[in-house]
Amino acid sequence: MTTTEFDEIQLFADTDKPYGFTYGEWTTKWWSWIMPIQKERSPLHDETGALWNTNQPSSDVWFLIGNFAREYKTEQKNFPHRKIRMQAGRSILLPVLNCMATFLEYQDLKTHEDLLRHVENDVNSVVIKKLFINEKMYEPVRISSDPRVFKVTIIEDNAFDIKNLGLTEAATDGYWAFIKPLSKGNYRIHFEGSCEYGRLSAGASYELDVI
Repeated sequence: MTTTEFDEIQLFADTDKPYGFTYGEWTTKWWSWIMPIQKERSPLHDETGALWNTNQPSSDVWFLIGNFAREYKTEQKNFPHRKIRMQAGRSILLPVLNCMATFLEYQDLKTHEDLLRHVENDVNSVVIKKLFINEKMYEPVRISSDPRVFKVTIIEDNAFDIKNLGLTEAATDGYWAFIKPLSKGNYRIHFEGSCEYGRLSAGASYELDVI
């Protein structure tokens, strides 16, 4: 299996099939994890790490998340700083920066090709994509959803503030990191991205206690 390796920390490559699924299938699973969680319980809006474990998968992978992309008025961006404890033995999947388009949110989009073009253009506008683990830089990889278009349900009080509710179709694209299981110990992860040629930014810092 191809890996990117720095010391003992290894990342899956875009051609790998972790636990029998493609990288793109895992990003679709990630979206299927975060979308059904209401805003008040969502790890997306969690500043401390208290909600990180909400609805996590039962095995194989832990999902982490940044914050909702927005404009920052100063160069100092106040990304969430989360302290969490997780069981060893699982990989970690996180988006450095990712984009989704659905027919319900963007009602001017009419076809699958429109959805795909929208997210491709969004990610083409990314100008920052940084990932550090224990202060060492890693290179995120660009991954589209697999399948390219898939179904999601937009719930009431959703974390993304999408007003139109119900079952719809979506496409996603973005820069991801898929970390192989870490040995027990303490880790610092920081990631951030900026799209729309620098107008919007998102990210987070984590202090991990792997037990």
